[in-house]
Amino acid sequence: MSINHDFLDVRINKLLQGGELFVELGCGAGFVLDEMMSKYKQVIGFDVSDVRLKDRGQDFNWEFRVADLNDRVPLSVDTVDVLYANQVIEHIINPIEFLKEIKRVLKPGGTAIITTPNIRYIRHIIRLITSGYGPRTANNNIVDGAWDDGHLHYFTHSDLAIICEELSFAKYYSQGFVRNHSEGLLRTLLDKYSDRYFVREFFTGNIFLIITK
Repeated sequence: MSINHDFLDVRINKLLQGGELFVELGCGAGFVLDEMMSKYKQVIGFDVSDVRLKDRGQDFNWEFRVADLNDRVPLSVDTVDVLYANQVIEHIINPIEFLKEIKRVLKPGGTAIITTPNIRYIRHIIRLITSGYGPRTANNNIVDGAWDDGHLHYFTHSDLAIICEELSFAKYYSQGFVRNHSEGLLRTLLDKYSDRYFVREFFTGNIFLIITK
């Protein structure tokens, strides 16, 4: 099966070498999980409801489980090879407990791949200074639907590093995250230098965090 980059970024795909169990927290319609079926013996997606899954209008062969990700991840200790949580941690009531759960279920040497908005992004800073509006990293819709799409927390690279240090992960690494199939010279350059300090901290709107247990 070919990779559909609308759902799975090529840089993330490079980290997914295959194994026993792949898990996605906040899997939505599950298109990423479709891509993992050829790489992992078992593929499980968790989400708070099956609404988006029902809307996809396609069959699937992986396992879906309804779960409140503010509680324990319903998996045994040391069982997951790779865990993926795309734009999820900012919705969680207690991010530290969330990462504790991720550490609990990962196998020794297992990997967690997490993305989340970067509140230190220069656009957010400028909007705060010039308009007086507080953080909004999802969209500008403040009337129809959940405020800021239900984002509860706002992170910088340093915030996530502190949590990873506190939880004693074996390794962790973060860089800026620019959609690599976006057009334009500026985005291409930002992507190329997304691990450089000023680009990572101020000129990319999302954080790409890789954790090893």
